[in-house]
Amino acid sequence: METPSLISKCNIANKIKNTKLPRTKPMLPLFEVVSNAIHSINEAIDAKLLAAEDAKINIRIIRNGDEEAYKKIQGDAIDKYPIDTFEVSDNGIGFTDANLSYFIEADTDHKRNIGGKGVGRFVCLKAFKRMEIKSVYFENGHNNIRSFSFVPTPNGFEGYSEKGNVELDRQTTISLVGFKDDYKNKKYSPTDIYEIAREIITHFQLFFLNKEAPKICIHNQNKEEVNLNRLFDTEYVQEIQTDKFFLGDNEFDVILTKSYKAQSHKIVFCAHNRAVKIEGLYNRIIDLGKYSIKTDSGEGFYYQAFIAGDLLDEHVDIERTSFDLGSESEEDEETDSEDVTLAKIRRGAINTIEKLLEGYLDKVRKEKIEKYKPVINDNMPQYRGVMSYKADEIKRLPPNLSPEKLDIELYKIETDWKLEVKQKCLSLLDEKKDITTLDAYKEKYKQFLTEFNTIGQSELARYVVHRKAVIELFDSLLGKTEEDKFTNEDIIHSIFFPIRTSSDEIPFNKQNLWLIDERLTYHSFLSSDKTFESMPNIESDSSNKPDLLIFNDALAFVEDEGVPYNSFTIVEFKKPQRDNYQDNDPKKNPLDQVEMYIDDLLEGKVKDRKGRIINIDRNTPFYVYIVCDITKTFKKILEKREFKKTPDGCGYFTTKSEYYSAYIEVLPFDKVVNDAKKRNKILFSKLGIG
Repeated sequence: METPSLISKCNIANKIKNTKLPRTKPMLPLFEVVSNAIHSINEAIDAKLLAAEDAKINIRIIRNGDEEAYKKIQGDAIDKYPIDTFEVSDNGIGFTDANLSYFIEADTDHKRNIGGKGVGRFVCLKAFKRMEIKSVYFENGHNNIRSFSFVPTPNGFEGYSEKGNVELDRQTTISLVGFKDDYKNKKYSPTDIYEIAREIITHFQLFFLNKEAPKICIHNQNKEEVNLNRLFDTEYVQEIQTDKFFLGDNEFDVILTKSYKAQSHKIVFCAHNRAVKIEGLYNRIIDLGKYSIKTDSGEGFYYQAFIAGDLLDEHVDIERTSFDLGSESEEDEETDSEDVTLAKIRRGAINTIEKLLEGYLDKVRKEKIEKYKPVINDNMPQYRGVMSYKADEIKRLPPNLSPEKLDIELYKIETDWKLEVKQKCLSLLDEKKDITTLDAYKEKYKQFLTEFNTIGQSELARYVVHRKAVIELFDSLLGKTEEDKFTNEDIIHSIFFPIRTSSDEIPFNKQNLWLIDERLTYHSFLSSDKTFESMPNIESDSSNKPDLLIFNDALAFVEDEGVPYNSFTIVEFKKPQRDNYQDNDPKKNPLDQVEMYIDDLLEGKVKDRKGRIINIDRNTPFYVYIVCDITKTFKKILEKREFKKTPDGCGYFTTKSEYYSAYIEVLPFDKVVNDAKKRNKILFSKLGIG
């Protein structure tokens, strides 16, 4: 027997340095050694040296510390101790002269056809300090033995020895020695023998599923043993489902299993029967849920989906941690590209898995819709149209959403729906019509109009729901705060109209003047808590500032830019339960306050943009609303000035006609709330949200 020269064909230390192994994959070196053992066994079977039923792999866990002490530890108490070494033994073909030659050569393509990348041994030395190889192999008509160490030095080989014609059974043992601390992350690097066994099964699950795995056992130093084949049969093989999908000419297999020991639903992309990329399935199929699916017996399982195909085999990267198939993200994918990317494979796999789970998912989604339906009908009537037209999208919402999060998700669906309907409208308008297509056009238009009207009803429902929410908010602000104080009048003011703004800045749908009177919603200009001199529509030196001053244009059309004003409305707010009013004091009496505003306008202190005095005579009507609680001090002032009670007995009013024309009404907060509820009652009732 010729002794091969153990001289490396590259700088091993540099090769190891340039090899990638994420710290999230510390078990990959063990998987590489097990994979080589499987390949070695298959070579021995092909060479008629081994019967398939006699094939076996034994994995021994050696932990840090005293070997003899571990032998005395009973049960699983040993599993808490850190691991130093994995010994993997197999009865495969072994390190024959040819196989040793391949091992010495970096980047060999010897196993290319079965998925070998020629870098597994370098990956091993990323996480372990050295590999020790001892192989009894058959060659030249008898068994021989050779051993050596593979280490991260430029040459890479130490302690080579060999002996021919030995009386030993064929067996190869590869030891991964000196597990590096950088890779001993508890989350990714288990020490429990059963967890390690399950990691190996998950990685090689397709071998087990296809009945191609030899007998594999894993041992602790205290003789505790786990048979992986038996473990797979009891924990993994449950109602296996299979299907295929195609992307162009590329075929992909989907194998769906149930695992009673997995921690979550997973999708596993495989190459050459080995797991490469593992992702969560829950985020892709939300209705699987975060938690295990319970059987009638109360046991819980998780789905594990395995994706395999020739294209994945061809494009797995050198370290077997991913695939060189372009975009992995749906967001980064070029939609018009014909290239098969991992994102497209994932999407095809998810569609296939959904088809396999159609019965279960339909049941879950129907139950979800039934759960969300009363929430939408009772509290979110603006989305009833979405329920009718976009039921499929709602079915795919996450289960158990809070009302607040459900509102956000429904709003997203509704927004897309509105855009879709607008695009339909533009398409109909652009469509050429002739006598031969008129009936088809009419049908399209009829369908569009139905959908368009539903959107209009949804918008109306949204506004009605908004009104109800505003009334409830306003009502809640009238009580005492947690600090046992009443709400500041500025906050009350902002419910009706944002403070220190004007209607030029605030759009129609952000105003709530309908709380006082529906007619106040329609005006030509409104100023909120601004001094006369700061209002953009008028010029004045007066520093007086009404809470709300509303300008209403004359209804008659005039060509002159200086349009006369038909009326003015003034609204003044006071803090709830204020009770320190004093008569004949503008700072402490809102009646004196509003009369002062009227005087400024009547006395010509207000000018238009051209500097001309705004023409207001004593017949121009003023409508004044004072919104406050009628406490003892204010009630005394109102009675002294001979204000009359409103017909419902809740507020007060008076009219002025001698020196100027004005209607002044005092509205208690409770009256504003109750009147708003009454005016909107029919709307609330129609939507079922009274």
